[in-house]
Amino acid sequence: MYKFDNNNEQETEVSKPSAMSLNETSQDVLSIVVRMCGLLLLFIGLWIAIQTFSEALALYKEPANIERMATAIEAGSNIDKSLIPIRDSLLGEDETGAEADSRPEIKADGFRISYFIAWVVDLLLLLLMARISIMAVKTGGELALYDAQVKRLARQIVQARKKE
Repeated sequence: MYKFDNNNEQETEVSKPSAMSLNETSQDVLSIVVRMCGLLLLFIGLWIAIQTFSEALALYKEPANIERMATAIEAGSNIDKSLIPIRDSLLGEDETGAEADSRPEIKADGFRISYFIAWVVDLLLLLLMARISIMAVKTGGELALYDAQVKRLARQIVQARKKE
């Protein structure tokens, strides 16, 4: 930018401040930090989604892997052992003595409610992880594109003002 000095009638160069103000610098730094956090959150969400998908695929290929969770549920709740007397009474198989004590081990290969509970718990955990990954990807994308969204909103506001 040039400015004429009235006394000499020559053009003199007006210098602009070389350093940005503290407010502009802090906004730029904060914008970069927010974008980096958004990208990090986006990649973490994608990694969680990939891991969730691979775990679901592993359960599809090897459904016997659910046995560990079923065993843990049975060890913690004893649901199968507590339902054996109810099942026996419904089927009319009341037995007494030593034969009744050995039945839980014999019937362990039969119908086990802990196995089905393990499937429900595992599927619910997979759904929860998928939901968390979707939220992380969405939030990370919004943070990474924050400036673009603000500029688009500003353009829309200006266009709305021009139409009025």
